[in-house]
Amino acid sequence: MGVKKSMFDSLPFMPKAQGPPWLPAAVAEARQWAYWGVLIAFIFVLIGIIVTIVAAIFAPGILITAVISLVISIVVLFLIKSTIFDPLDQGRFRDTNIFFLIWGILGLFIYLIPGILILIGFIKLQEVFSPQYQQYQAQPGYQAPPPAGQQPQQQYQAPPPQQQAPAPQAPAQPEQHAQQKVEMVKCAKCGVQYPAFMHHCPNCNTPR
Repeated sequence: MGVKKSMFDSLPFMPKAQGPPWLPAAVAEARQWAYWGVLIAFIFVLIGIIVTIVAAIFAPGILITAVISLVISIVVLFLIKSTIFDPLDQGRFRDTNIFFLIWGILGLFIYLIPGILILIGFIKLQEVFSPQYQQYQAQPGYQAPPPAGQQPQQQYQAPPPQQQAPAPQAPAQPEQHAQQKVEMVKCAKCGVQYPAFMHHCPNCNTPR
């Protein structure tokens, strides 16, 4: 169901008949339904131009109303192009999703058939948010695929941080509470040695 190039592509308020070739199938189908809606709305605008010309000749009293209606219709086409088709062709599917719904509902009150077709496009667009299309979701920094023959630029990746070797532990300090050398004395009676701070022999109780 491909849409070929249209003679209206050169008009500033009309979207391109065919989107980028890299669009997912669900998005391309949703875009096609929306394009048909806009195309029918444009036909209504052409009818409005004819009515305005006829009013200028035969019914000047309704000329102002016809001109205002015509200007509003063209402004709406501009807005639909900038809020639905431009984000869609740039891969920003979530940005355009809500505008599909808004313009579809408003279209029901302005032009019935275009509103219905845009709502069908909104329903088709919901398929792109299923898991198999997650790679196409609009994300910050998203860029469309490069043109044929152009290699994508590789982003520099910083090397992983090197693990620092643990700092060498300071050698264990010698025990501060090592046994201190105690001065010994010998008992004059029994010959047993005992510390000098003792006043009696621990063996025979003889005073020093």
